[in-house]
Amino acid sequence: MKAVIMAGGEGTRLRPLTCNLPKPMVPILNRPMMEHILNLLKRHGFTDIASTLWYLPEHVERYFQNGDAFGVNMEYFVEREPLGTAGSVKNAVQFLQDTFIVMSGDALTDIDLTSAVEFHKKQGSMATLVLTRVPNPLSYGVVLVDESGKITQFLEKPSWSQVFSDTVNTGIYILEPEVLDLIKLGQKVDFSQDVFPELLRRGAPLYGYVAPGYWSDIGNLEVYSKAQVDSLNGAVKLELPANRKENILFEEDVYIHPDAQISGPVYLGKNCKIDAGAVIEPYTVIGSHCQVDARANIKRSLLWSGVRIGTGSQLRSCICSNNVQVERNIQIYEGAVLGERVKVGAFSMIGADTKIWPQKIIPSGTTLKKSLIWGSQSRPSLFTKHGISGDSRGDLTLETIIQVGLSYAAFLGTDKSILVTSDYSNLGDLVKTALIVGLRAGGLDVYDGGAVTGRVTRFSVQKLALDGALHCMQDHNENYNLVIECWNEKGRFLSKNDQRKIEGILEREDYPRLDSTDLGDFHKVYNLEDKYLELLAGQYSAKRKDYKVGLLLNSNQNPFGEMINKFLHLGGYDVVNKALEGIPTLVVQENDWFFQDEEGNTLTEEGWWGLFIHALKDRKRRDVALPVHVSRIVAQTAKEQGLNVHWTRGEPLFWMEMASELGNIQKEEKLDVIPYIEPLATIGELLSFLSSQNRSLSEFQTTTHKRKAKVLIPWDKKGRVMRELIEDSDSERTLYLDGIKEHSPSGWTLVVPDGDDPFFHLYSEADTMEEATRLIEDYTNKIKSYENEER
Repeated sequence: MKAVIMAGGEGTRLRPLTCNLPKPMVPILNRPMMEHILNLLKRHGFTDIASTLWYLPEHVERYFQNGDAFGVNMEYFVEREPLGTAGSVKNAVQFLQDTFIVMSGDALTDIDLTSAVEFHKKQGSMATLVLTRVPNPLSYGVVLVDESGKITQFLEKPSWSQVFSDTVNTGIYILEPEVLDLIKLGQKVDFSQDVFPELLRRGAPLYGYVAPGYWSDIGNLEVYSKAQVDSLNGAVKLELPANRKENILFEEDVYIHPDAQISGPVYLGKNCKIDAGAVIEPYTVIGSHCQVDARANIKRSLLWSGVRIGTGSQLRSCICSNNVQVERNIQIYEGAVLGERVKVGAFSMIGADTKIWPQKIIPSGTTLKKSLIWGSQSRPSLFTKHGISGDSRGDLTLETIIQVGLSYAAFLGTDKSILVTSDYSNLGDLVKTALIVGLRAGGLDVYDGGAVTGRVTRFSVQKLALDGALHCMQDHNENYNLVIECWNEKGRFLSKNDQRKIEGILEREDYPRLDSTDLGDFHKVYNLEDKYLELLAGQYSAKRKDYKVGLLLNSNQNPFGEMINKFLHLGGYDVVNKALEGIPTLVVQENDWFFQDEEGNTLTEEGWWGLFIHALKDRKRRDVALPVHVSRIVAQTAKEQGLNVHWTRGEPLFWMEMASELGNIQKEEKLDVIPYIEPLATIGELLSFLSSQNRSLSEFQTTTHKRKAKVLIPWDKKGRVMRELIEDSDSERTLYLDGIKEHSPSGWTLVVPDGDDPFFHLYSEADTMEEATRLIEDYTNKIKSYENEER
C-alpha cells in the first residue's frame, strides 16, 4: 500500500512560528511533525509515500528530498492554489492505483495503522475514517457509527447543543482509488465536508475505525506546547534518540558544563551547549546547535534550532523559533512566542502572551507587553565604548567581520596601509583572519603584527607610520564576545564622526568590489613587542640602582605578565618574584593587574593619580587632565602641587586628547606614550617616579568614600529623564560635561547615560560612606520617579 501525507497547511493559528515555515515542519522534540508521521508510516510498512504541498513547499522538499535518508521513497505533488484535502489528494491520482492511506502531516499520533488497514479490508470498506475519542469535540468533525463500525452521521465542528458523540475524525483515511472518481481534478474539494457526506448519501460502504492510542491535532500554540509535554512524558510513542540519562534525552555532541543543572524530563538536540551555572528545568526542549550561556535559567520552554540564550537570562514557558538571539539578562514570560531570527537586546522584558513576528530587532532595555507584528528594523550600532564589539555567534559573525573589513577599507580609501593584530585567544586570531580578508578585498595593504598584548598596537601604528590599526581580542567577561580596538594613524581612538562614517558604509554596503589586480598586499611584521619594550624601558628606567620591585604572576603562561617581566628587567629594576614586605609589588592575574604597596595593601585609583600628579610636577608641568569621575581628593592634590585641573569626559579618547594638549603624555622619538591608556606606561610612570625619590608607595595611599551604581532605564525614556535631571539641577554647583555632576556640601554625584546599554551610571563621593550611599539612593529615586511620570 501507498500513503499520502497532506502537508500543504499554512498553520495560521501557530503564527508567528509558521510565518516562514509550513505547519508540518514545525518541530516536536527537535523533529518536524511530518517526520514523526513518516516514521509511523514506515513502522507499519508504508514506504512509498506521496506528499501534497502548497504553502512554502520547498521546505518540505528540501528536508525530505527523495526519502532515502528516512528509508522511504518520496514523491511530491505541489498545488498552484489550495485544493482542499480531497482536491490535493486527487492531484496525486497518478500515484494512487490501489488501496492507500491518507494522513495529515500536522498532527501527532501513534495510532496502530496496521489494525486500521485490517479493519478496512475486513469490512470491505470503500473509505474508512480512523476515529478517536476526545473530551471536547467542539473543534473537530464528530462521527457516529453503528455496532459494525458503519458510519451513520457526520457533523463538522458542532456546538454543544449539536454534540451527539465524543468520537471524532482524526484526518487519517484508508481509501479505495474509486473514491477519487468523485473528485474533479483541479477543483477545491474537502473530504469531510464534500466527499464523505456524498458517499454516505449514496449508501457506499463507509466505515469508522475507533482507534486506541495517542492523537493530537496541533491546532494552536497551546496544543503545540502540550504535545511537547506529552512527548516528554512518553504519552505518545515516538522514535527518540538512544541517549538517555536521568530522564534527559540527548542527541550526539551535546556539551553540558559540570556546573550546569538539568532536571528532566528535558530534550537536548544535536551539538547544543549548556554553560556553567545554567539551569534547565523540566519540560524544556532545546533544539540542535543551541547555546545556553552561563547562569541562564530556562523553565518549560521550547527552543528551536540555532537559538542563543545570553548570560543570566530567564525564560518561562515560552517558544523561540529558529535562530532567535536572546542577549544577556532578559526575562521572557509565559506564552510569549518569538518568530524566526528575532533578536532581543540585553536587559529587556517580554511580557506574557506576547508574539513577535520574524526578524524583528528588540532594542536593549525594552519592556514589551503587546505583540509586535510590524515595525522597522535596524542594525544595532557597530561601535561601542570599547570599539567594534559584539557576539561572534550573532551580530558579529565572521561573515559580518569580512564586511566590516570592506567597510573600513572604503573609509580609509585607496593606497592606504593598516596594521592588524590580535590577542592570544583563538577567537581573536580567527577574527583577525576574517578582518584581513575584508581589508585586502577592499584594496588595503595589510601588515599582520601577530599576537600582542598591552596595547602594543597603539604604539606600533605610529612606529610603522601606517594609516590605522585594528586589534582583535576576546572579551574575557563574555567568552563569545569579541572586541576590535580601532586606532587612527596617531594611535588615537577613532572619533565619533569616523565611527559613524564606517557604520554608514556598512549599512549601505557601500564598499568596493575589486578585481584581483587591485587587491591589497599582505605583509608579516615581527618583534613589535620588542621594539615597544625597548622604547619604554628607556623612557621609564629605574632611577636608582638595585631598586627592588616585586612581581607575582598567577601563571607562567600569561603573555602580559611575561611582558611586564621583560620590561622591568630591561628597565634596570631588581625583580623579586615573590611576596616581600617593604617593596612595591605588581600582581598580575589572568585578566587583571594591580599594585600592592610595601605593606601589602592594594593601590587605589586615587593613589595612582596622586603619584602621577607628583610625577607631572617633577617634570615641571603646570596642568593635569582628570576624567570627570575621579575623586575630589585627586583634584585637591593637584591644586596643592600647583597644577591646574582640566576635567574631561570619561571616555578614553577625550582624556587622551586633553592629556596630549597639556603635556601629560610622554614623547619618545616623536612617538606618543600615553599613561592611563597603556598599561606598561601606567606602570612605568609609577616605578620611574618612585625610584627617583626616597619615598614609599604607601605614602600615596588615600582613603575616600565613593559609591557607584547602575539604574536601568528604557531607551525611549533616557532622553526625557536626562532633560528633567538637567532642568532640576542647580547650575551654580553642577558641571555639565559628561552627563551631569552635581556638587553638594558633603560631596558630589555624577550621572552618565550609557551609550551602549539602557542604563544610567551613577557615581558619588562624600565625607562618609553612608552619605555617599545616600547620594546614590537619592538620585536613583529621582531617576525612577521621572521614568514613571505619565506623559
